[in-house]
Amino acid sequence: MTRKNRILISGWTAAGKTTHARLVAAELGWTYIGMSHVMKEFTAIKDLRDWTPQQDQLRRSDRSIDLKADDHLLEVVSSSSSIIVDAWLQPWLYRSSSAIRVWLDSSRSARAKKCTVSYLRDQNLMPERQAANIVHDKDVFAREQFARLYGIRFGYDPALFDLRIDNSTYIADTSISASDAGIREFQPVLMRRLEFLLESARGGEE
Repeated sequence: MTRKNRILISGWTAAGKTTHARLVAAELGWTYIGMSHVMKEFTAIKDLRDWTPQQDQLRRSDRSIDLKADDHLLEVVSSSSSIIVDAWLQPWLYRSSSAIRVWLDSSRSARAKKCTVSYLRDQNLMPERQAANIVHDKDVFAREQFARLYGIRFGYDPALFDLRIDNSTYIADTSISASDAGIREFQPVLMRRLEFLLESARGGEE
């Protein structure tokens, strides 16, 4: 069995990919890299936030941005080990069996709450309905963009992913305290599942 020394985390908008990928990397002592940081470089948008609507406007008008960013991240993943990757498409684009592929599920209502809290953390107030619209629009854009560029039907694929795990119930309301509590509660659940997969892979090498 091929050694599993990469973890690729995917999921819909505001599912919690970045937050939990960073926490997993910290707990395992592995390197973290996220597509949000890469995309900021390739769109040259100077903003403290990981994502802005302007990024998707640029990507819609110039599809080469996605191709270049995806190729760059794929090169990083291919040349690295002990790495946690938070990126929509890497589970599809990185074809080696050396990765554990994780689909992070979260309901639309939970993702709207998490999006609202993300803006609160930046001291920006946003109605949850508006956040839900942002999440919906970004989902639609991503689905259409990936289909156009790669012919990929984005979403959970049981033939591709090693782990599907849902964190929908871990955010009680749209407050930073509720979000932090949910993150603390869900993270050990995710880590137990990942550690089991890593240990199973190590056992298969013997």
